[in-house]
Amino acid sequence: MEPSLFSGQVHRPLAARMRPERLEDVVGQQHLLAPGRPLGDAIRNGTVGSVILTGPPGTGKTTIAHLIGRYTKQKVIVINAVTAGIPRLREIVDEAQERARAEGRGTLVVVDELHRWARTQQDALLPHVERGTIALCGATTEPPAFAVVGALLSRCRVYALRPLTADDIREVCERALEDTDRGLGNRK
Repeated sequence: MEPSLFSGQVHRPLAARMRPERLEDVVGQQHLLAPGRPLGDAIRNGTVGSVILTGPPGTGKTTIAHLIGRYTKQKVIVINAVTAGIPRLREIVDEAQERARAEGRGTLVVVDELHRWARTQQDALLPHVERGTIALCGATTEPPAFAVVGALLSRCRVYALRPLTADDIREVCERALEDTDRGLGNRK
């Protein structure tokens, strides 16, 4: 029987199901992720600190953030700046402190659409990033020099992602069509 679009993993959006689980599987962004490139090497070595990923929608910012967490063995918590505020950040910081005490494990906070947070909200991240309570991975489609407060920006490395090429998009589509576990390979 063919799986239903509403059963099991298949109900998740195709992009979420096909999200790369290894750095080598990321399509595009080789200017950042190839061996010998600072971000790729830092991820492989597990030495990524706080970063801001900037680029157009759909270029892999969230995927790279998840891979940073995976390779550095940190707990990844993704929040969206549109829906989360300082109260949620306080909860995350408390959880991060407890996790560090109990498990000796760090926390990577991915703030999607970081540019949508007000200056005071971005400032609330600063002491926790400075102390290392959390590592920050801010994702933004806006130029960080204008969208991120200077104090926070100065404590992060900024990486600019490029738009995917037609060949990149073709490769992503082909993978989805061929993959029988996560993609559409088992469908007619």
